[in-house]
Amino acid sequence: MSSELLEGVTWFRGSSIRIRRAGIEVHVDPYGHDADTPDAGRADFILLTHPHYDNFSEEDIDRLRSPDTVVVAPATMKKQLNEADHFLRAGDVLQLRDLDLLAMPAYNVDKRYHPPEAGWLGYVFTLDGVTYYHAGDTDLIEAMMSVRCDVAFLPVDGHYTMNAGDAARAGIFCGANVVVPIRWSDGPTADEAMRLASAEDLNVELLERIV
Repeated sequence: MSSELLEGVTWFRGSSIRIRRAGIEVHVDPYGHDADTPDAGRADFILLTHPHYDNFSEEDIDRLRSPDTVVVAPATMKKQLNEADHFLRAGDVLQLRDLDLLAMPAYNVDKRYHPPEAGWLGYVFTLDGVTYYHAGDTDLIEAMMSVRCDVAFLPVDGHYTMNAGDAARAGIFCGANVVVPIRWSDGPTADEAMRLASAEDLNVELLERIV
């Protein structure tokens, strides 16, 4: 089941996810792509969660973007990104050709890095019959209880976002069949990812970073 649901999914680093299914290519927070990136392509859809440098890379967007690429971003990013096709607020629903999209809130509860008033986002979207939840950079929040998804990409660095315990609860909240930790690399963040992978009652898949 996990392999089927994760078919076409690539994790680059940080929060950067690419999904290729049914001839459609979706990128969330593209970051770290270059001319040597394996199997480079062009995006049909680019979803941006917030304007931090490792989530909003204009260079990567330009590299992946074609005249037909649809770019979606938080409404609060209009100053940084004039040429997005759709600016959304939490709760907005967008039905596009080949992609249904729900904008979700993403914020810290007791940290200053991602304040609620910033209006930054995660996304629930369905592609080729699989529903994904990319939580963005967030803590465990009540809104996650309204999500139903097949695959949840959850941040688990334990400092700027959730730790393993909260990410496990988030995975249960959203009813994910597969949980994929993101925003981890080495050291303490890897420890958090491993703790999440050992959580009971969750199917957790640790993807290998491409870059």
